[in-house]
Amino acid sequence: MKVLVEHDEGDRRVRVVELKDTGARLYYEDGALYTHVDVAGDNLLDYVAAMDDALASPASVLLLGTAGGALATLLSRRGAKVTAVDNWQTAFDIARRWFHLPSTVKCVKADAMAFLRSTSGQWDAIAVDVFRGVKIPDAMLTSDIGALLAKAMRPGGVIVWNVADTPTSWPAQWIVRALRLSGFSPSMIPVMDGDVGNTLIVCRDTRRLAASAQEDAPADGRATVG
Repeated sequence: MKVLVEHDEGDRRVRVVELKDTGARLYYEDGALYTHVDVAGDNLLDYVAAMDDALASPASVLLLGTAGGALATLLSRRGAKVTAVDNWQTAFDIARRWFHLPSTVKCVKADAMAFLRSTSGQWDAIAVDVFRGVKIPDAMLTSDIGALLAKAMRPGGVIVWNVADTPTSWPAQWIVRALRLSGFSPSMIPVMDGDVGNTLIVCRDTRRLAASAQEDAPADGRATVG
């Protein structure tokens, strides 16, 4: 194993290593594995592949949290317009240099919540992958998070939120409740290896689709027959 990057900044400890036999690269932060790609930069982590499947090939994606950028790279290579937001500029630099992050990915240095509150943009999909170690920062778990995500999502879009814990964990259950309060119907996708792994919380924008269907219905509420 070859160490490519060792970076300590405050309480953030990042290490990037390369496996000598395969050329695969791994990104660790505070001991947690965030990114694992092969020599070509293709993703090798199950939860990232599951996030990609749940996002369902969107035309545009807002990615909150970057690390080595494996998900951003995967989506961009398939033609998605990706905006990646991270509050640590060095993450972008590492992703570009060591993990094949394409130049087409728009990188924005900003706090995720501050970005959501200030942006007027909308995306077909939003992926939330914000951590310190394996914990979601308390700043992400606010009462208005569902409304902020809804505002940034185009009609019919999808949200995929990654939790590094089980479906019954407190963070997963809190996020589900918060999204339900904003009118979503979230589902959970466990990506587990025994008792260890990730849970994806997935919301498709059925709220706006349902509203559209109601607008198209006859005024007396009866169905028409063609």
